[in-house]
Amino acid sequence: MIKPLTPQFRSDILESFNKQLEELDSCGNNSYVALQKNTINQFKKLIKSLPDGYPIPVERRNGR
Repeated sequence: MIKPLTPQFRSDILESFNKQLEELDSCGNNSYVALQKNTINQFKKLIKSLPDGYPIPVERRNGR
């Protein structure tokens, strides 16, 4: 399924990334945690740079 990137959808995606970063903050600092944090931050930059309406592939979950 493809969803257009709306301001609300962008906000939901960024919120999800922030929650993942919070979870990683509870871990000890090692190379795996640093790599994941760096990757998430790069994805955040990418999502912020995409124009409104950009088609984002998503999986349906729970019938949604």
